Amino acid sequence: MSDTNDTSLKTPLYHQHKACGAKVIEFGGWLMPVSYTSVLAEHKAVREKCGVFDVSHMGEVRVKGPQAEAFVQHITMNDAAKLKPGQGQYSALLNESGGMIDDLIVYRLGVDEFFICINAANRAKDFQWISSHAKSFNIEVTNESDRWAQLAVQGPTSLEAMLAIIDPADRSTLEALPYTNIAKARVAGRECLVARTGYTGEHGYEIYLPADHAEKLWLALLGTASKSGIVPVGLGARDTLRLEACYLLYGNDMNDETTPLEAGVAWAVKLNKPGFIGKEALVQQKANGTKQKIVALKMKEDGIPRHGMTVYWRGEPAGFVTSGSVLPTVGGAGGMAMVASGVVENDELEVDIRGKRKLATVVKRPLYSAKTK
Repeated sequence: MSDTNDTSLKTPLYHQHKACGAKVIEFGGWLMPVSYTSVLAEHKAVREKCGVFDVSHMGEVRVKGPQAEAFVQHITMNDAAKLKPGQGQYSALLNESGGMIDDLIVYRLGVDEFFICINAANRAKDFQWISSHAKSFNIEVTNESDRWAQLAVQGPTSLEAMLAIIDPADRSTLEALPYTNIAKARVAGRECLVARTGYTGEHGYEIYLPADHAEKLWLALLGTASKSGIVPVGLGARDTLRLEACYLLYGNDMNDETTPLEAGVAWAVKLNKPGFIGKEALVQQKANGTKQKIVALKMKEDGIPRHGMTVYWRGEPAGFVTSGSVLPTVGGAGGMAMVASGVVENDELEVDIRGKRKLATVVKRPLYSAKTK
């Protein structure tokens, strides 16, 4: 689709992407850079040095009030009560059947205040769902998605890039920031929220910043290239990076008919906490066992697995590829598949790639893991 479509949404950095020579495509209704040079070069830059991603299309919801904790506990599957101010956790919104409405990150900013990052394609759906359940709680729920831009700085030298543009008074906070935690900091002259999270499997940061500060911060980060080696990175490499790390992509690897037990994130489900939406369905599913599950696979024969391709096990259809691609760091091709629960590590599978069954092997998740995050 042409990037001149007037109905498509643009992030505050759209013109910067064009100035950097990005190939722009429509993604979930947004005009986003798929690459600036090449997917492989950008992937390699993040694994070896540093990359900056515009993820301003993501959504942000703030929950504030005396019953904020009780509400977040009610609508999410992880245990938000364990979070101290400044801490975050991976979680999800579930429907009554245990299906994943969306996966997300929940940050606790204060005793009675939470900040939730949701997926771009689900912004409207998630906020409507959250709001519909908020009426019986003494809280205020605000959709702040249009107020914020978001930049992800990822890679082994991401700390160097951040230290070069953060206020000197906040450097020690940044250097000591634990994984999944979030803190206020002045970055390129404005107060932002900086989280040590990311979607690449590398050490990195996600910066939540005022939308009108996006261009200044983007240029400041790129200005650290001589120290950090930072380059702009598009959605293409974002996908190959997250796939090697086996991070789920909503709409591919799970949806509102997939439970977290099937999607391989049971570790984030806290069935021992008080009742939450979807809990009863998950308790029952855990007792009865799941019929399907996500596995990682690596191709043994030539061919690239893609979303929706049929997977065979012991000669019979057993599921489908949820995400697949070349694996630049790992080598070869592979991805993830939703398959029958009986499939185990080292089993041989076949993937129907354009009418030909190609051999693959089930391997341990993730496909790639950095020495440190």
